[in-house]
Amino acid sequence: MILKGLLSLNGASAIRGLRLGRAEWSRSLQRTYQAVDPFSTRERRQETLLLRKIPEIASAEAFLWPSVIEVDLRFADVDGSTPTRDILSILALAMEQRPEAVLEFGTFWGSTTANLARNLPDAVIHTIDLPPERSQALVLTAGKPVDDVHLIESRQLGEAFRGSPLAKRIVQHAGDTATYDYSGIHDRLSFFLVDGSHTYEYARSDTLTSFRLATGACTIAWHDCDESHPGVTRWLGELIGAGLAVRRIQGTVVAYLRFDAGDKRIRTFAAG
Repeated sequence: MILKGLLSLNGASAIRGLRLGRAEWSRSLQRTYQAVDPFSTRERRQETLLLRKIPEIASAEAFLWPSVIEVDLRFADVDGSTPTRDILSILALAMEQRPEAVLEFGTFWGSTTANLARNLPDAVIHTIDLPPERSQALVLTAGKPVDDVHLIESRQLGEAFRGSPLAKRIVQHAGDTATYDYSGIHDRLSFFLVDGSHTYEYARSDTLTSFRLATGACTIAWHDCDESHPGVTRWLGELIGAGLAVRRIQGTVVAYLRFDAGDKRIRTFAAG
């Protein structure tokens, strides 16, 4: 960014600035900046268009806020953790769903996992992430469309709930979410949180896995629905194109969908 700015400050633009004034000089700098990196504006425009395909609604339209939400903020400042405003919306969605069991894609340090268990005292929380051993994680991700590799290497898997009473209701699964064998999960799953790798391929795969495992009336939430993760927004746009009512919660990067596992459109996606 700094380099591009310096490159745009050439002699010709400076002379134009003196001759034509500040406004023209600003436009000149912008044109020169885009000439240095002509794809940046185009890519940003495409990312914005993808995001705009997802209707945005206020939280009050998405759910009724519970009178009490308990949130442990000890891990809120860990790089890669879910911001508090997003955790609150995810928890409110889950509490309104009242699931018997939850499946979370992407454990990381386990902060969201622990908060789900804390606010859903009657639910079993299943959570899946790559194995904690760095070498095993790298083997599983080699050559695959994953992102945030630095976070994979820096995480302390399940640290937020390890050794706590909450751990009795949390089942940690280890593996690649796209190839993992979920047949060992026998609980009735009706709330899903997709927050693993945020590429198009994994957002799609984790969603389809959720559709296959879903029972009855369900809710699925996606984290990091924003311009920085076009793979997520592209996939959600496809769901909207198929007639599914995906919505983005205002002031957050959380999107969600309420659906019935028996819906023909859901079964069609699940079979794909």
